[in-house]
Amino acid sequence: MLLSVLKTNPFGKLTTDDLKGNPQPFSVFCGGTELYSFPASQSDATERVQENVRHFIGNYISVFVVFFLISLYKQPIPFLTLLVSFPVKDYLDHLITKRGLDQAYPFIRRLLFFISKAVLTILLMRMEVVIAFFLSLLSAYLAMLLDGSLRKLRD
Repeated sequence: MLLSVLKTNPFGKLTTDDLKGNPQPFSVFCGGTELYSFPASQSDATERVQENVRHFIGNYISVFVVFFLISLYKQPIPFLTLLVSFPVKDYLDHLITKRGLDQAYPFIRRLLFFISKAVLTILLMRMEVVIAFFLSLLSAYLAMLLDGSLRKLRD
């Protein structure tokens, strides 16, 4: 039954208002074993997943960030590359705007923007940041499905 949860769209009932809200306190999110039980049917599991994702989306995003940081913890070079890439990209954009290239030569601005994105992507792929990102995303998604299907619905 839990394998059928993989076919479920966990974001089916998610709205933009759910994303705007603050995450639940982790004392509520990481409750005791009395909050969990096996679902009675596949429809019950689907309902649980969708409602729990809607209610705990901020916490699941935090879990993804923690998984991502843990995956980069033992790899300081990719982590530092990721941290340095954002200011460098912003500096290049600022330099293009400051020199007036965005107004005088819009094609050159687009070309430089494309080249900087391509170099950044290649650098992050070379440093295995992208692999860590997708493995963290997959781990967090599976944890969200498992937690969402086993957690009882709130009253």
